[in-house]
Amino acid sequence: MNVLLAVSDRLFGDALVRFASNHNWEAGSQFKLICVVAPLQKQFGHSDDDKKVSFDEEMTMADKLLSQLKTALQKALPGAAITYEVLVGSPSHEILECAGKWPAGMILLGSHGRGGLEKLLIGSVSHFVASHSACSFCIVRVSNSDVLDFELEEEDIPAEMRMFS
Repeated sequence: MNVLLAVSDRLFGDALVRFASNHNWEAGSQFKLICVVAPLQKQFGHSDDDKKVSFDEEMTMADKLLSQLKTALQKALPGAAITYEVLVGSPSHEILECAGKWPAGMILLGSHGRGGLEKLLIGSVSHFVASHSACSFCIVRVSNSDVLDFELEEEDIPAEMRMFS
């Protein structure tokens, strides 16, 4: 089975790897980790140069994150074929397109657990993927204790968001 892990950030990436590591997959299963970065024109910044810097940082951070998650998954599932790819575009669209082209037998993705007005205003990638996926999917939720205990390293935070004293 081809299993696609759609990673949005470190917290959900760790949760997806933990879930995949604890599942009993059929022999020969292959895994692909993906992370979707917003296109250049949707990046934060006042100028095109600012947006380019932001885009490059996001691409680098996504590549680093996926590389680390691949290593962790490889350790938990020795011998499994694991690849990763950083994609650019709309997360919902890119996840479904990748799942169709690869082709995935299952999509694993996280959910922020948004509801009500927040979900209406900003949408839900997991809900959209679940509604439009041609294959099986599993939405992995993290517990509140995982969210509260989660710590970022300084290099995991984009430069423009770091606080300097």
